[in-house]
Amino acid sequence: MSTSPHNPLKTFLVEVSFFSGNDRYGRENYTIDAGNWYHAEQAALQMSVESPYDDARIPDLRREAVAREA
Repeated sequence: MSTSPHNPLKTFLVEVSFFSGNDRYGRENYTIDAGNWYHAEQAALQMSVESPYDDARIPDLRREAVAREA
């Protein structure tokens, strides 16, 4: 990813929660350098597919990401 002086990278702390239906059963935290919160959340969601919580056997599996600037 290239950046310009107008859009420097910032460090975000991103919490990814794992749900089965409406029940949260897991949570992982990621530190992401990105140009904005949306890109940080997307990067964390992509990384979270390697998590042990990301298990296709879990019914109604879904994930949510929330980023905040570090």
